[in-house]
Amino acid sequence: MEFISASSVSQSDPGGEAEITVWNKLKRCFTSNDRGVLYHQYPIIQKGGSRFDRKPDFVLLHEDMGLVVIECKGYTIEHIDRIEGDTWVLQNMTQRTATPLEQARNQGFFLTSYFQREPELRDNQGQCTVSMIPVVVLPHIKREEWENRGFVGPSAPRVITGDELGKVTLRDRLESLPNLDPLNKSEYDAARGVLSCGQPISGSHGEVSDDPKTKAEYYDLVTTGIRGLDEKQQKIGLQIPPGPQQIRGIAGSGKTVLVAMKAARMLSDPNGWKPSSAENPRIALTFSTKSLYGHITTLVDRYYEQFSGQSLKESDASIDIIHGWGGSQTGDGVYYRIANEVENVSFRNFGQAKAIFSDADDLQEAVAAEVLEEGDIPDLWDAILIDEAQDFGPDFLNMCREALTDDNRLIWAYDEAQDLGSLEAPSPKNLFGTDADGDPLLDLSGTYKNGPQKTYIMRKAYRAHRSLLMTAHALGMGLKRDGGPVQMITRQDGWENLGYEIDADFRKTGSEALLSRPQENSPHPLQDEIEPDRLLCHHSFVSKADEIEWVAKQIREDIFEEGLKPEEVLVIPLSRSRRSGQKNRNYVNDYLGNLLETHGIETNAVWQENGNTSEDGSKVFSSPGQVTVSAINRAKGNEAASVYVLGVDSTTEEDWRGKELNRRNELFVALTRARAWCTITGSNPDAPIHDEVESVLAEINQSNPELIFEVPNSKDLTHELEEDTEDLIDTGLDDFL
Repeated sequence: MEFISASSVSQSDPGGEAEITVWNKLKRCFTSNDRGVLYHQYPIIQKGGSRFDRKPDFVLLHEDMGLVVIECKGYTIEHIDRIEGDTWVLQNMTQRTATPLEQARNQGFFLTSYFQREPELRDNQGQCTVSMIPVVVLPHIKREEWENRGFVGPSAPRVITGDELGKVTLRDRLESLPNLDPLNKSEYDAARGVLSCGQPISGSHGEVSDDPKTKAEYYDLVTTGIRGLDEKQQKIGLQIPPGPQQIRGIAGSGKTVLVAMKAARMLSDPNGWKPSSAENPRIALTFSTKSLYGHITTLVDRYYEQFSGQSLKESDASIDIIHGWGGSQTGDGVYYRIANEVENVSFRNFGQAKAIFSDADDLQEAVAAEVLEEGDIPDLWDAILIDEAQDFGPDFLNMCREALTDDNRLIWAYDEAQDLGSLEAPSPKNLFGTDADGDPLLDLSGTYKNGPQKTYIMRKAYRAHRSLLMTAHALGMGLKRDGGPVQMITRQDGWENLGYEIDADFRKTGSEALLSRPQENSPHPLQDEIEPDRLLCHHSFVSKADEIEWVAKQIREDIFEEGLKPEEVLVIPLSRSRRSGQKNRNYVNDYLGNLLETHGIETNAVWQENGNTSEDGSKVFSSPGQVTVSAINRAKGNEAASVYVLGVDSTTEEDWRGKELNRRNELFVALTRARAWCTITGSNPDAPIHDEVESVLAEINQSNPELIFEVPNSKDLTHELEEDTEDLIDTGLDDFL
């Protein structure tokens, strides 16, 4: 049984004491053997009414009971003068009337309208197969009091009273509700997926093959049908924190979805969190990768409609979904907006910043620091949500914090594995500094009172299957590299934060380490459907031309024989060096493009300046009917069904001296773009990386993959990952690991 609260209701809120009592009583009457989910304050918002009248107090989905919508009222028997149909006439209260059963019924109909969209939840007449029962719970009224007032009979409202909230009695009352129809496994899974807010991220609802044979048919298992969010994802996305919050997670764990979901949740229910001084709260959602604009905007729109029943464009809610920098091509941006509001600061575009801060490693940080030095940043937003926070430095995050109102509602999602250089999530103390007493300015330890955790760690990776993710980490770090790793996580809890299990003594250099990944932390749909070596393979060639010709042949097979769409194929040519990178990419694109064009297949080189752009000025990554050819900087944050990573031999070449760390990070990013199939190719068969890849695949392309490597001397590493783990644990992160 799952219990998910989207509420921050406290005892002092109107009706809060009654709600919390019933929530605790409901949780007691179910066990781990029950197959169901119970929500507190499920976030569907009816327009009108007070805060606690607009969304259902409790929603129960149970395999044996169907859907039960429960409205909780803290009335005593003296508060109810009479009941006329669905209307309760009240006395000795500011509220004169209420319609709790009708309210629960309408909310139930709203939910079943979403159920009806799923083929598994419709009968032959198109009617919803999930039974729905509304009920009112009155924790401060006894059954005898209720009956003595004459509130009985066929037309009386269906209620559960306070003396019926015992563990056994409450369960009996729920099971005795009329018209309960049990759900079969597929019906429950589909209904649970709907309630988990999975519809906005789900693909087509067409039929999938019972006996898939082609890549297209297998890929339907990945993209088709309802995709439910897991319990932790729902808690993160549905709960609105009263202050700052950090979301740490491995690549592909759904952080972008949760940031968009949380933004829509805040937009649909502003009264649940907005400052008392704000009539219409101001929200910003920002990110680093320009091509994410359309994706994030679509997600926010879909989730807003899921929660409110109306489109965001038709509502009076507003949100600034803007790039982190901003400019003439990118459009509005957080830095652009703030810089234009601060006296003695002029907005600098990328070219201007590069000319002025020529020695800066991070130009975004340089311009943010310039703004911070001037001070007096006005309060521009009541909440700022940041996706891809690993791409922003402390100065940018502090600039955002200064642009917030007093609650410091800064929510940032930090990808612990977008590239290996950002595996460690900097502690809040290092990001935001301390006060005069040495205490963190933003304390993210523990949980908020009656609310969500301040920091979450997400270990499940949904995008990359287990063998691919393990291979990406092994090659990105060089765990099987001749001469030892170039970078590595040197703490057990650091590996666990990424969803791994490791048996190692990092104090003993040269000792054996055994790395594995529980299957539940990589719940990919194809995990048990296709042999690992069919999902992930490696080939080397004598020449670059041979490599490209072979890849072109495989792409033709993907499209014409395996049924994949051209836009579901991605080619990433890794650069041999900084100077020859552009030349190498153009050679791959031209040669590959010519080979594919003779077969009627177009390519889309997204790194070119004249590439496709959307109306907002951001680059379009994927174009219908075209195979995408992308440099690593544009591939970051995007994905495809079948990915070809070319030029793996460049990873260990020495013509870009001292930068193998960077090249391995790029290899890691390239590999983790694949949602299903990944093919690694390269020329120069004698390059040491080829033996390394084969060594890794020999251990990982197994039904239960494990990787054995030697523990290195940390002094020999170019980069020791998870440097901030100890600091994070000191802030209380271990309380909920």
